[in-house]
Amino acid sequence: MKLFYDLKQIYKGLAVIALIAGILLYADKHNRHPGKTRRNDVARTQEIKPEVGKIYKIGVAYFAPEEGFDNVMKGFYEGMRQLGFVKDSNLKIVMAHCNAEIANIPSLLQNLDNQDIDLIFPTSTPVIQGSFKAVKNKPVVFTYCYDPLSAGAGKSATDHLPHVTGVGSFPPIEETFDFIQQLVPGIKSIGTLYNSSESNSRKVIEEARKILKKRGIKLEEITVTNTNEVFQAAQVLVSKDIQVVWVTGDNTAIQAIDGIVKNTDKARLPLVVNDQEMVAKGATAAVGVGWYSTGFHSATMAAQVLLGANPKDIPIENFVEKDVIINHEKIKQLGLKVPAKVLRLADYGISEFKPGKKLKLALVMYNDAPISENSMKGILDGLKEVGLEKGRDFEISIQNAQGDLATLNNIIDNVADGNYDLIFVTSTPTLQVISKKIKNVPVVFTCVADPVAAGAGKSFEVHQSNITGISTMGNYKGGIECFKNIMPKLKRVGTLYTPGEVNSVVNFKTFQKMAKQQNVEVIGVPVSTSSEVMDAALSLATKNIDAICQIIDNLTSGSFASIIQAGHKAKIPVFGFVSEQATDGAVAVVARNYVQGGKDAVRMAVTILNGKRAADIPFRYVSKSEIILNQKAADLYRIKFREDMKKSAAQIIKK
Repeated sequence: MKLFYDLKQIYKGLAVIALIAGILLYADKHNRHPGKTRRNDVARTQEIKPEVGKIYKIGVAYFAPEEGFDNVMKGFYEGMRQLGFVKDSNLKIVMAHCNAEIANIPSLLQNLDNQDIDLIFPTSTPVIQGSFKAVKNKPVVFTYCYDPLSAGAGKSATDHLPHVTGVGSFPPIEETFDFIQQLVPGIKSIGTLYNSSESNSRKVIEEARKILKKRGIKLEEITVTNTNEVFQAAQVLVSKDIQVVWVTGDNTAIQAIDGIVKNTDKARLPLVVNDQEMVAKGATAAVGVGWYSTGFHSATMAAQVLLGANPKDIPIENFVEKDVIINHEKIKQLGLKVPAKVLRLADYGISEFKPGKKLKLALVMYNDAPISENSMKGILDGLKEVGLEKGRDFEISIQNAQGDLATLNNIIDNVADGNYDLIFVTSTPTLQVISKKIKNVPVVFTCVADPVAAGAGKSFEVHQSNITGISTMGNYKGGIECFKNIMPKLKRVGTLYTPGEVNSVVNFKTFQKMAKQQNVEVIGVPVSTSSEVMDAALSLATKNIDAICQIIDNLTSGSFASIIQAGHKAKIPVFGFVSEQATDGAVAVVARNYVQGGKDAVRMAVTILNGKRAADIPFRYVSKSEIILNQKAADLYRIKFREDMKKSAAQIIKK
């Protein structure tokens, strides 16, 4: 009987897939005037296809271990993965750093140049400069640099050294001083320190002098030659008649940031930086480059060279995704008062947002699942947080298909004809349909597991020109680690999945892969409608599993109570990946924050409404996830939470 039941569900799932395919074939009515595709994106998509069975090798050269570099590499690895180059699989990485000693750079690079690698990937200006002369045998693709041309990469973006190309990220200097003037109204003097032998620092300081001279603000400068001089230089700097210390992305200063923080704290002076990672080290605020995005953007260029492109034919690019981060504790300690507007906009990476007209927005939802509802809340909250008032600054049409694909198509047909400035969408079915029907209006999605599988692009970077957004793929790696900590003998788990939902299938496969890496087997049972969830969950419970770990999809998120009931009946604990599931009775959840996902989508929307093209904004993962524990459910199964887990949990439900 159980075999018959499972086959029945699979056949139903295949029927649903066929129905969706038919609807999507019809859904091309509004493609008569498709938006222009960037020529370079097409070329990139066609070129980037790793050779099956080949191992690609990259030598990464860096100045010294620090957070900015770590974020660059996280973005780079994810970008490479999206392009088919998977670290520790078909991509091997050789890492080397010079321990923050410039004298060590030539030998470091020469050593890499003589190894069996395909590409050298230098980061930070001193190392990048060194690669121009020291590397003779290998192509070079650089990143994590302010101004590569000033560093000697070439005369222009297209006229550069033949064996070299890469990505520069010049910091937002104007915006930095805008922020400082809002932080300290009427400011007359700013102090800075930097290594004058670093070309990136010299270039930034040159620009800063010009900007501050126009604003009538004095710039006090102190130079250093190595990290040993930084603490004393900072002592001298804070003794001068200054009101703020500003430190740009100078490698020497960043390596000794602790000494700068100690001196600014003692002098009770705010420290504003251009490297966001330094806020965690004690800086007051950062108006800086989002290095994860820079690393992600650099992956395409590296992949092109790995596949045979000549660096001389690839223009050097400048790519900056600005982040504004405020250390609220430090602001309070210094007795500063940040304008409410600045605080509000800082979370969205902008200093000012003034729409030139009343905006006409739309939000299209597939159903009322909790994850969609939370995403909607995040979008509406996010619009308020950037200072937009409904009725005054925008109107928004919110339309819900209530889980019906025919209704969804009709809604999107109407939205396509509605002359909207921007359209928000939630859920994979909505993104699938809208990507077929709408090409000329900016679309920002959230509450979508895998936008690439949904057909919105070739990768997180190369995608449909009018679409960008936030992937809320479940944190399955972190989840299985958490659940194994709770149940150390966890070896076999079960989940329901919906074959008719692309996101559900992607989530299921991803969960299987992440679990397998930790020696946990995942058993899946397909389900097609909410009325079948209880029987499917009971069937799942008979398959000799240790727990039910329910993946994320629209169907099961709306029917989770039935899964909990089945777990209780079979005396099997249930875990989840949606925050509300903890309240509903899951022992623990490792959840993406869908409200935050909505706010992240607004951040992208604001960037677009400020003039940036959706085509130039990579898809991103939601920026926040959390662990929620249910003590009552744990007691039911005689499960005890470790104390360290309780401390790390965002919430513990006790009733």
